[in-house]
Amino acid sequence: MQRDSYFDNYRGMLAVLVVVAHFIGPFRNDSHTMKFIETSIYLFHMPAFAFICAYFSKQNDLLKLVKRIFVPYVGLQIVYHIVLNYVWGRPTDFRLLLPKYSLWFLLSLFCWRVLIDKIILVKGIVPISFLLGILVGFDTSIGEFAAIGRTVAFLPFFILGYKFDKSKFMEFGKRYSVKICSLISLLLLFGVVYLEAEHINFSILSMKNSYEKIGEAQYGWLYRLIAYLCATLIIYLIAIIIPRGKHWYTKLGQRTMSIYLLHGLIYKSIEYLTDVYTNIDTRLEMGLTIVFSVSLTLFLSLRPFHYIVRKLSDVPVEKMLITNGNEQQTD
Repeated sequence: MQRDSYFDNYRGMLAVLVVVAHFIGPFRNDSHTMKFIETSIYLFHMPAFAFICAYFSKQNDLLKLVKRIFVPYVGLQIVYHIVLNYVWGRPTDFRLLLPKYSLWFLLSLFCWRVLIDKIILVKGIVPISFLLGILVGFDTSIGEFAAIGRTVAFLPFFILGYKFDKSKFMEFGKRYSVKICSLISLLLLFGVVYLEAEHINFSILSMKNSYEKIGEAQYGWLYRLIAYLCATLIIYLIAIIIPRGKHWYTKLGQRTMSIYLLHGLIYKSIEYLTDVYTNIDTRLEMGLTIVFSVSLTLFLSLRPFHYIVRKLSDVPVEKMLITNGNEQQTD
């Protein structure tokens, strides 16, 4: 499939932001600037990832989805289980459908792509999906099992991306006046986030737990609605100003899977095996952490890491199924 430089540029930017957000997380409550940066990123980065993934989800052969998404998920779940128990010294039971760290997105993506061809036929599915996303926050029984809560909560953005008409949008967004207005709107929006960062409940943006669990039982639904509106607006505003041509950073967007899936192992290793984070307390050190995060993103985009992750998708599922079927017939 021919690459799309426009979306590769968008994904490359998101990959950098994901890594930066995770690495500055420990300083969230120590610096207003770090809190602002992390909040700004979490406000839209996963919704945007869901949006872009959906745009390229027009063909959803189940066997290919198992190979390209579910098999890598299982493989990395096993890797995390081994590392948790034997490297990080944090004994834990292996639970296939309890995603470790950032692996929830792979499981959600698998579910979205399996279901999208059916649910997209539902009349009024966009507002319905937003309503379901708000309602799921009231359910205290779901927890993190199979990433069900997040799968439902981020579903609206996947649907928006699936229905996205790139040609019409690009025609609208190519005007200079539109780009300037978009940039100004983004600056104003993030300006508000900067002023209100200390009052924003970070857990609302991650959409991981119920409103009750994060202490927002009364107004959690309203905060999620506001988060939905902001994320949707930011996704489209950034889409207008993202460069369309091929640049040196376009390659990042072509290798987001290796970046997204592997950076967590490094981040958690630093957190569990060293005392680096407890010793970082100055603006310079926090700034250097951001520099390190960006450098790590570039490092994980190199061919060897991309190759490793791609190999997880090359498991001969068809042969395994055929062999298993033949064995059953023999029995």
